[in-house]
Amino acid sequence: MVIGFRWGLGHSSGVLFVGLLALLFREIIPVDAISSWGERCVGVMLIGIGLWGLKKCLSAHMHQHEHSHEGDTHVHYHLHAHGHSAEKAKENPHQHSHAAFAVGTIHGVAGSSHFFGVLPALVFATRIESISYLTAFGVGTILAMMIFSAAFGWLGQGLRWNLKYYKLAGSSISMGAVALGVYWIATT
Repeated sequence: MVIGFRWGLGHSSGVLFVGLLALLFREIIPVDAISSWGERCVGVMLIGIGLWGLKKCLSAHMHQHEHSHEGDTHVHYHLHAHGHSAEKAKENPHQHSHAAFAVGTIHGVAGSSHFFGVLPALVFATRIESISYLTAFGVGTILAMMIFSAAFGWLGQGLRWNLKYYKLAGSSISMGAVALGVYWIATT
């Protein structure tokens, strides 16, 4: 859900940026040029994410740890990339990844299809009404992406126990991202 929040916040930020520019400078800003540039960036970004995901899936290995808590013994399964060590994890236990926000922002600036969702802001009588609409649009986007990410993450957790299926699913999704990125660039 945290990744979905960051993704949604970034996407909303990009959409709101384009929406506010269109609202403030309706006649001056070339929104189509901004969207076209953004579309190409999304294609390149999808190819990069796909290649990164493919590398990560293919280098993953799984091991298990048996633990006892208050007399209850159970096993934890862990997926790690090659070269993982417990010492490395302890050295830097708190890491932030702002990639989801960046991906969302680029995708929010790109394209014109989501712009139709922002278009009503241009017809409200006052800027306060328009900004209120854009804010509600952003909150809705964030919530939707949080739910999507949580559901996808929940499904992905089920694959973690079987490394073969994990690698197959991850590699397939990664290759799909690369193919979509190539298509996205070729058609814009």
